[in-house]
Amino acid sequence: MKDISNSPIVLALLICDTVITDAMTGKKSLIGIFNSIAVAKFPHIIPQMNIFASLSNLEGEVEVKLKLIAGNEDVVFELPAKVPFKTPLDAPELFFNLQNFKVNSPGTYELQLIAKDEILASRLIVVREAKMPPHPQQPPQA
Repeated sequence: MKDISNSPIVLALLICDTVITDAMTGKKSLIGIFNSIAVAKFPHIIPQMNIFASLSNLEGEVEVKLKLIAGNEDVVFELPAKVPFKTPLDAPELFFNLQNFKVNSPGTYELQLIAKDEILASRLIVVREAKMPPHPQQPPQA
């Protein structure tokens, strides 16, 4: 069994449309969780996407990065964040609201959560071309 006494623990790494925080309780609701995107053509600008992550078993202020890598190893984006941990039992929640980033081609993209120069978690996002339904023919003009 792996010794996790000094290893960061990833509690969540999710991709969704929206993150809502309840004003009374502070609880989070993730709306529209997904792992694939269909677009009409390439290159394509993704107007919005949210990433929710939660970590534990760390102490102090920890620098983390969220990185998206295309199948050809191009880095689509890399976002830094500093996360405070009072004790290793803390489980802070991270939100990344991504807007207007470009994907150049269909394929499998890897989302990585990195801390201490180590990939703590990753997940794949499949970006594919949408099959658009044919346009109905216009009725003849009278």
